[in-house]
Amino acid sequence: MGIRPHRPTPARNTLPRMPASEDHRGGGIPGRVLLQIGGALVLAAALVALGTGAFDAETPRPPARVEAPSPAPKPATTPVATPPVETPTTPESSDREVQVKLDPPTYEFGFLRPQEARTRTLTLTNLDADPIRLKGTWRGCSCTTLGVSPGVLLPGQSIDVPATLTAGLTPTTKTSTVKLEVVGRPPIVLPVEGEIIRGVRARPRDIDTYRYRGPEGNYIPSGRIVIDAPEGPEFRVLSVNGRPVDSAAATQHVIPWDVGGWDATTGLNAAGEPIAEFWLVETDHPETPVLEIPVRHRANRPTPRGDRPWFFVEQRVNVGGIPSGGSGSFTLPIKWTGGKVGVDDTITGVSADSELFRADLISNEPDGRESQATILVTPLPGTEGPFQGTITIHGAAFDAELPVIGHAARVGPR
Repeated sequence: MGIRPHRPTPARNTLPRMPASEDHRGGGIPGRVLLQIGGALVLAAALVALGTGAFDAETPRPPARVEAPSPAPKPATTPVATPPVETPTTPESSDREVQVKLDPPTYEFGFLRPQEARTRTLTLTNLDADPIRLKGTWRGCSCTTLGVSPGVLLPGQSIDVPATLTAGLTPTTKTSTVKLEVVGRPPIVLPVEGEIIRGVRARPRDIDTYRYRGPEGNYIPSGRIVIDAPEGPEFRVLSVNGRPVDSAAATQHVIPWDVGGWDATTGLNAAGEPIAEFWLVETDHPETPVLEIPVRHRANRPTPRGDRPWFFVEQRVNVGGIPSGGSGSFTLPIKWTGGKVGVDDTITGVSADSELFRADLISNEPDGRESQATILVTPLPGTEGPFQGTITIHGAAFDAELPVIGHAARVGPR
């Protein structure tokens, strides 16, 4: 019996023996298979390199990102408040009014005399949850100025805001507001109240013949006005429109008026005389020798300014009492359009259209965006007691009229 050659049993998990090819004899992987596997690996590597930019010479491949470890928690500390430089605004807060407290709630100026300047102060406290940045500017009546600087007002913080009201020449009631500008928020509204009087005032202030500004059927030919001295002293009424009146001293008097003798449209009476612009009440009050009461009538409408580059806001001027042989003066603020004083025109003089007094221009000095014209009024010989008339302010190319009232001292007793 011949001996069989021993064939070892293939081990588990091993590749089966491949048949030998004519290029590779014996055990292992055939050369052809190795070439195929090697080509596939090279192709795969090339595709990966193209996708990742490995062959891009201008953009090097960034290094792999290494995640930093999370920082250790810091120990708890108390935050330190830092005053803000800018007040942040958001769409929600930009339209919301700031919450503030005003103490007192209104600037109360009381009774002022013509051209008097008076200062009052209120305390403004920020009740808002956010800081308030004040611009230090304001809007409102030009006769009222605020003394406030730009700055940040923190929640709960307070500042004093002084305001100065400079009275004009015409008696009036000041019930208005001044708006303090705030960065990114609506302005803060500061109410202002005061009254300009000359010692004696009228209620109502005007003789209004067209109370409803309607057709001629609404013409009001008569009525009454109360005049009083709210700060005293008691006084007497001496005359009304030149007619003597015998009255006792009191702090209040009733003045009846009647314009029924003047036409409702033309303002002329039967003799062709025009209705007066003012009823004149003569008193012995030390501050009010004459009180003028405007007559509101169709015939007394003001003349439009037109193209004149300067104007004044005063409706009239009362120069008060003038001693015998003397003169009275006043300073009239003249405003210029565009804030260019005297560029388009200049004030050249003043004249009076009256047989009772004369008027002269003493000076016209620039004052910021306006100028101050000082005008002298001199009663002519024979003029005594209350008088009224019109002066004309002359410019290089334009003129303007202004009613003037005064009281010339009487030579003999009244």
